[in-house]
Amino acid sequence: MPAYPPDSQDPPLPGDSGSPDATPLQPMPQVWVRAGQSADGAMLEAWLAAVQPVPVPAARARRLMLDELLAQSGRGICLLAHGAASDDVLACLPVALVPSLELAGLAALATEWWVRPGLDAGMARACLDASCATLADWGRAHGIRHALLAPALAGAHGGAPPGFAPHAGGMWLRSLVPAAKVLG
Repeated sequence: MPAYPPDSQDPPLPGDSGSPDATPLQPMPQVWVRAGQSADGAMLEAWLAAVQPVPVPAARARRLMLDELLAQSGRGICLLAHGAASDDVLACLPVALVPSLELAGLAALATEWWVRPGLDAGMARACLDASCATLADWGRAHGIRHALLAPALAGAHGGAPPGFAPHAGGMWLRSLVPAAKVLG
């Protein structure tokens, strides 16, 4: 009878010695995501000016739109992906709530994705995945039943995040069906 590793109930695959691979696994990047607040406005404005500078009139317009999202006034949310420190912003996902007749209600729409310059592709992807997971949780908690991503947003980072599928309208769609409520 062949010898198997003690923690395995399956025989080794052909060409497998049964011993662990000598190549080290890459650690999963640690990313935290939080909803931006009004107090984050100045910090985020400075961060965006460094990430993607725009002329002064456009910067003012961007700040007004950003303030609306940060106020969480019911028009959307601004999700901030950061490292260990909450002011160490790695990426930003602004999300607007838009009415959709086809989807019969409000949909959370993300068309932009800002990433810190020089951030490696693996970390950028981890930030996008974590932001989309947080968006799904936030949407479910607020009665938003669908999340939409612009095709270029997902395509530039290796495809759609988990849970998203192509939609007939050309966007990436994720259904955010609320979990069943348990009474008692």
